[in-house]
Order: sequence, then structure tokens, then C-alpha cells
Amino acid sequence: MFVFAIKRELVVTDPTAILKRDDYGKKNERSRVFSDAEIKELKAKIPLANLQESTVLAIWLMLSTCCRVGEISRARWADIDFSAKIWLIPPDNSKNGKEHTVLLSQYSLNMFKQLKKISGHSSWCFPAANKEDAHVDLKSISKQIHDRHRVTPLKNRSKATGALILKGGTWTPHDLRRTGATMMGRLGVRPDVIEKCLNHVEQNKLIRIYQRQQLLTEKRHAWHALGNSLQVLTTMAGK
Repeated sequence: MFVFAIKRELVVTDPTAILKRDDYGKKNERSRVFSDAEIKELKAKIPLANLQESTVLAIWLMLSTCCRVGEISRARWADIDFSAKIWLIPPDNSKNGKEHTVLLSQYSLNMFKQLKKISGHSSWCFPAANKEDAHVDLKSISKQIHDRHRVTPLKNRSKATGALILKGGTWTPHDLRRTGATMMGRLGVRPDVIEKCLNHVEQNKLIRIYQRQQLLTEKRHAWHALGNSLQVLTTMAGK
């Protein structure tokens, strides 16, 4: 508004220029985390949701790797090393612009193997349906999940309304990332290791500058503990 006014010489300066978001309204922080019972419930409900098979695998990959929906949507097969059990997320695909190495659990690796059977013909793990050599739209997975939370369906969209609403209510792809991180904590993983698994930037400047350890062994244990827990929970679904 002030830029509009300055251009028309209605005001001289923008008094809000030095303000930050929290100065005029705090951001609402989501706290949605799945319980173990909801993970089993999700496993039981997914077959009724009429989702694309690749989207189902994306859900379990986001939960088991704690990755963002944009990171999984832009994953390339060239970035997946099945032998070393590694998924490399390049800087351009990560939110903070830093390369991130996910040390895949057997659970996550199995999801990628199933996905390979579906999209192995493409260079993308999640190729676009109507574009050649392009990844799926970054909003596609989120839209598919959101459609299964609606009360009434939109025109030419899924009729499986409400199919993915769990006992704790609606959820978003980012809640899967938060749930995975919380599960790691419940499994005894140290907070600093979880932060590394999430590829968060260390907020303490001194620690960020002087402590450069990668904690590879600890991170691998964290992802494997999470994968093993998910394997047990999803196997128990419906029991």
C-alpha cells in the first residue's frame, strides 16, 4: 500500500519498511502430530481414498524421511543410490538452499523401490502426467490430500471426500514431517540429531560456525529407528 502511495507522491516514506512479520502479527504455528493410532488409521483408510499409487508412496516417504512435499516432488532417480541407501536432495530443492543427504531406512528404501516400478521410465521420481521430462506440479500431492478432506467435492476432482480425515482431524503434508521428527524424539533420538535430519539451519551462530560435525552415524540410526517403528505400526493396521 505504501509503495503504491510513494509512486504517486502521496507519501514520502514507508513507515513499515523496518518492521518484521512478528512486529505486526505472529505467525500461527501448526502443532498437528499423528498418534500411533492415527498412523495405523491412515494405513487402513488410504485404500479407500482413491489416491494415485505414487501419491500413497509419497505420503509414506514424507513420513519416514521427514522431507518436505516440495523436496519429494522434485526428486530425481539420479539422486537415489539404492546400494548406499542414500537420497541426495540438491541445494536447489531444499528450503534453506543447503544440500541434504537422507540416509534411507529399509522402510523408505522399499517405498522408493515400489515407486521405481511406476516411474522408472522417467528421470523424475514423480513425473508430470501431461508434460515431457518434468516433475509433478509442486501443489499436486497437497491438492490430492486436501481433496480427501473436503466436505463436498470440487468439479472434476476426487469424490472421495473425507476419506483421509483421521480421528485427530484434518492434516497436511507438512504434518507428516513434524510427526516423523516427533516420533524420532519419542524413540530417544537427540534433538540436535533430529535437527540435522530435518536439514534445519542451526540458530546459534557460534555452534553453526565452529561445530561442523555431520553426525552421520547418529542420523542413520534416527532414520532407521523411525522406519522400523513405521513398519511395525503399518503392519499392525487393522489389527
